[in-house]
Amino acid sequence: MAFYTIHPREIEAVIRDTHAIVIDVREPDEYREYHYRNAVSCPYEEMDCWMHRLPRNRALILYCDYGSTSLLAARSLGREGMTVYTVIGGIHAMREYLRNKS
Repeated sequence: MAFYTIHPREIEAVIRDTHAIVIDVREPDEYREYHYRNAVSCPYEEMDCWMHRLPRNRALILYCDYGSTSLLAARSLGREGMTVYTVIGGIHAMREYLRNKS
């Protein structure tokens, strides 16, 4: 499969169209502070532990702080045959988009 980059405005459409699972690859304390609704915490540093437990029949949307760590994770998961999206600008861009959308 492959990985794709998406803008925060595209997240809901990708979730709706693919039934994607949203994954926060930041540290657990950052996740607890704020995360996208229904996102699952899977820290990048522990990727070797959780990547093989993900369902292969579902798309994944990954995000981190600014997009670089989730991009690394998306490349790895894409090489494993998964369909993965990573959010450009990470949680900071997502929060800004949601703030302006309201």
